[in-house]
Formats: sequence, C-alpha cells, structure tokens
Amino acid sequence: MSTVRSILDQKGSNVISVKPEDTLAQALLKLTQHKIGAVLVLDKDGAIKGILSERDIIRNLTGKLEYNTTIPVSDVMTKCVTYVKPHQSLDDCLQIMTTGRFRHLPVVDDGKVIGIVSIGDVVKASMESRDFQIGQLEYYIANTY
Repeated sequence: MSTVRSILDQKGSNVISVKPEDTLAQALLKLTQHKIGAVLVLDKDGAIKGILSERDIIRNLTGKLEYNTTIPVSDVMTKCVTYVKPHQSLDDCLQIMTTGRFRHLPVVDDGKVIGIVSIGDVVKASMESRDFQIGQLEYYIANTY
C-alpha cells in the first residue's frame, strides 16, 4: 500500500511558504516563481496558520473593481487547514481531497510540516501503484499456469 511518505520520497519535502503578515503581492510572486497553486502560511515557529491558494485569491477578487495586492495574506488565506500524516494511504488522501474539494494538503509529522502534496501528486502515485499491482498479478497468473 502506497502512502503519503512515498510521494514525499519522490518529490522531496520542499515547502514554499509565506508569513501571515506578508502581502498578497509577495505571495503571488512566490506562486508564479515556483509555478505552484498554493503556499502554506506559517508563523515564525513553522506552525501552520493557513493556506493561500489560487481559489482563495479568486474568491477575494470577486465583485471588486480594484484589487489591492498590499493586503496581508492573513486577510485572504483559508484559516482552517486540513492536513495528512506521512503514514496515511493515498486512498485516504484522495478521499480527503475529494470530500473537502482540496487540491493541496500539507503533510505534518510530530507537529511539524514536512511537505505538501497536490492532487496531481496523489493521482500520479495512485496510478503508478495500481499499475505495479496489475503487473504483479499478470506475472503471477502467467507463471502459475
């Protein structure tokens, strides 16, 4: 059974983050520079304070004639952040992401952020795991008869 740990082992544990007091412009620059759809919002001790996604930014834009990028990230971010642990299965992740309509989940171990997984990461890893299982079954069947 593949776990969240297997994704982090492949993609690494690099976490792009901003501080709650950073401006939206600073966060947008990080999203653009790193070609990612969300950044974690961490305090100076590395604790999760929120997550800022493209959806949060679009939601904040809705109905406004002018957009102020000098507002703090804390005004736009999602404050209640769902996370996963490294031992959780990919099926757990997919269930959480589907139910919550999340595209990014922080990975937390012993109270510390150790990575972040995207829906793309989870789907890719799930497909690879299933392909491996199918290959094993085909090998077993071919060599049994």
